[in-house]
Order: sequence, then C-alpha cells, then structure tokens
Amino acid sequence: MGNPAKPINLLTRKDFDASLVGRILRWSLIYGRYIIVSTEIIVLLAFIYRFSLDRQITDLNEEIEQKSAIVIANQAFEKSFRNLQNRVNEISGLFADQDLITQIIHHLEQITPTGVYFTSLSFKKDEITIHATANTSTSLTLFTNNLKTSKYLSDVSITNLLRDVSGTGALKFQIVTSVKSSISGDETQP
Repeated sequence: MGNPAKPINLLTRKDFDASLVGRILRWSLIYGRYIIVSTEIIVLLAFIYRFSLDRQITDLNEEIEQKSAIVIANQAFEKSFRNLQNRVNEISGLFADQDLITQIIHHLEQITPTGVYFTSLSFKKDEITIHATANTSTSLTLFTNNLKTSKYLSDVSITNLLRDVSGTGALKFQIVTSVKSSISGDETQP
C-alpha cells in the first residue's frame, strides 16, 4: 500500500487571507454566525411577545364586552335619570319665573288706576295678555301710560277695544305687552 493520501487544498491560506474576498469571507464566517444567531433570538423573542400581545388583546376584548353589557344594563337607569334631571331643570325655571310673575302682578296692582278692572290676566313665556274693563277713557289712558313707563314691561299695544253697549259705557279692552329681558330676579319691590 502506498503512500498516504495528501489533502488537496486549491486555495492557499496565505493568498486567500490577503485578498479582499478572503477577508470578507473570513469575517462573515466568524461574525456572521453571531449575527445569524442574534437575529434568530430576536425573531424568537418577537414570536413569544406576539403570544403575550394576543393574550392582552383577548383580555381587553373580554373587558370591553363586560363593560358594554354594564352600559346596556344601565341604559334604562340613565334614561330615567336624564328625564328626571330635565324635569328638575324645568321646575327650577318655573320657580324663577314664579318670582318674576309675582313681582309683575304686584307691580300691575300698584300701577292700575281706580276704575280699571281685570277680567283675565295670562302669562306666556315673555308676553302678558291683559283683558280688562275701564269705567272711563281717562282710566284707560292712564293705565296704558303707566304700562308704557313701567320698568318691567315693554311693547305695550291695545289689540282690542270695545264700548260696552249695556248702558254702563265701560270700555272693554285687551292689551298685549312684553316682559323686559333686563329684569333681574333679585328685585323684590317694583
């Protein structure tokens, strides 16, 4: 048997390490495996992190479903609460209007001359309608002048005027007037 076989190396080590391709190949073989291993570790960590994110998403979806069920269950209560709150606001507005109406009635009592008698008095939002009877035209004139100079009322207009034909000669009239918007609620005396 003969000579042992010699290994054949077509690339010489000295020449290969000196060339540019050899240095790149040597660097990539040494450091490339570290880069590949670290990239695989990052990919595995991202894959594991994905599972934790999926679990968090599932938990959040379940929590949303629970809270939406609570909202749906309390929807009737919320509706009745809002209805009650609106009614309370309306009532407080009526109390504020009631004070104003009381002040205006007291003021009308003070400025109404003798000989003028109210048949009806109606209040709408910012408007007052007065149905009355005056014994004389002087009483009617004095009353309308008092209304025009009132600090509570504005836009005074006589919308209906009739002479009573029953023999008394009284004047039946209707006056429509507006409440001034600058009236403060803290005034107690007109």
